Formats: sequence, structure tokens, C-alpha cells
Amino acid sequence: MSKNKDSNTLKYSKGIYNETYFKNRPKEQGRDGVLYGVILVNKKTFERECIKVGIAAGKDWRHVVKRSYGFKGYDLRIQRTWHSTLYEVFCLEQTLHKEFENDRFSPSHKFGGHTECFNIDSKILDKFPKKISLR
Repeated sequence: MSKNKDSNTLKYSKGIYNETYFKNRPKEQGRDGVLYGVILVNKKTFERECIKVGIAAGKDWRHVVKRSYGFKGYDLRIQRTWHSTLYEVFCLEQTLHKEFENDRFSPSHKFGGHTECFNIDSKILDKFPKKISLR
């Protein structure tokens, strides 16, 4: 990680995107972003282990798949996606994570984003907007 004024913030944030990131990079707020809800399937046991809700820069499921290389030990089953600006998907992600904090799940394999996982029976996916895109 580079040594800059944000290094401590980024070091302790749960991901690359946070309020400081957008404050320091206002042009990033308007980029395309996708909120995704996926089921992570354990590659060894073939069990549906948990739901992961996260965001990625991009417009659709292909950007989620690109991001999936980091989910070590898991296959991915896309359940929901929602496209808007990167900042809008970030805000909705934060709202969902807070609303469903009691459904948090700690996966058996750690990976980037492991703190964004929820119990397999969580209703978090039901809270995704019905319309796939705002753009």
C-alpha cells in the first residue's frame, strides 16, 4: 500500500471503497458500479456456504465474475445484481450490511471481502432493488 494521507484509512477499511475514497476522488462517484449478491459454494464440500454482498466497478454480472477470482476456495452463483453509479451502489451496500449485521457469517476460507458474507438463509437478497438498473 502506498504511503499517503489515506493509508491509515484504507488499511482499516473493509474494502477499497469508503467515504474518504469518494471524498478524495469525486469523479469516481459517477462511474458505473454494480451491487451484487452471490452464493459462495465451497469447492471441497460443494455446499452452499454463504451469501456475499459486495460492489464492483462496472455495469453488469461480467464485472462481478471478473472480481470472483479473489474468492479463493469458492465457486460463485450470481443471485442478484443492481447497476447504478459507484457511489449509489456503495451507499446501498453499506445500508444492507448494517441492516443485516445480525446475519453475518464467517466463511471457512478467508479472502478479500470475507467480512461481507451473510448466513445462507438471510433475507438480504430480498432487499435488492427490483429494477436491475438506475442508469
